[in-house]
Amino acid sequence: MKVTTEQIKLLPNESFRVIRWNDNVRDVDFIDAEGGIHPFRGTGDTWHSHSEMELVLVTRGTGTRFLGDSIAPFKAVDLVLVGSNLPHHWQGDSFSGHGLQFDFGHEHPFWKLKETHALRTLWTNAQRGIQFTGDPAMKVAELIKSIPQHDGIGRFGLFMLILEKLEKAPQKTWKLLSRKSFTPSQDQSSYKGIQKAINLLLNNFQEELNFGEVVKESGMSKATFERQFKKHTGKTFTQFITEVRIDHASRLLVESNQTISEIAFASGFNNLSHFNHKFAEIHNESPRAFRKRMKKQPRL
Repeated sequence: MKVTTEQIKLLPNESFRVIRWNDNVRDVDFIDAEGGIHPFRGTGDTWHSHSEMELVLVTRGTGTRFLGDSIAPFKAVDLVLVGSNLPHHWQGDSFSGHGLQFDFGHEHPFWKLKETHALRTLWTNAQRGIQFTGDPAMKVAELIKSIPQHDGIGRFGLFMLILEKLEKAPQKTWKLLSRKSFTPSQDQSSYKGIQKAINLLLNNFQEELNFGEVVKESGMSKATFERQFKKHTGKTFTQFITEVRIDHASRLLVESNQTISEIAFASGFNNLSHFNHKFAEIHNESPRAFRKRMKKQPRL
């Protein structure tokens, strides 16, 4: 599998980049400040990171969100602020959305403006990923979707208004997603090796994965792989694959009428008792109770 690392190139003298995709996160449009549309091949369907921050808005669809050491389901409308160098990946059969990408590092002149000081806490929290919900998320979603209709100072003003609404969002409307922040890897070979292993895992988790084959894909020794995997994901290999499978099963329990046995095997478990045990370990309830509770909740 070819490894791709997302290279985000902001246009000269532009403060942020607007992107959007429809159904397929590999077919992305970049919308410039004059409204010009530039298609490019995205890497949103692979586990990756980049130094730029990103505000991701999913407007349609469902799937699984991987952010730092967090593995969780998402459904539209989903608004998440991704900090610099935080590994992430959105996985779903078909979902659409928009993104804002920007880079205001510690030395950027942006921080010399007194008005920006209130944003420092937002920037710090973004290193663990922030999900916004409720009224702030709905208002920011509308602002993001309206940006392509503006240029010049109007476009920049909307971007500043978005940051203000995120910074002022009541605490009950946002939560941190990853238990820890991640620093950029100084060893690119280990990063790419783990990236290859994770992409193999995410593409084949429903099958019986051979640990040796995954290690071989990474190009590392077993000991180095185990150490680097925990460093880059915050989880052991076993924890990671178990949570991926349980998340997939959770979505099938809500979205399908398959039996629990069928769902267990379709999610990569070859033993129903083991599936039930791991599901209860993560959700604190049985698959049957989870399905019953979730089916009662209104769906978007």
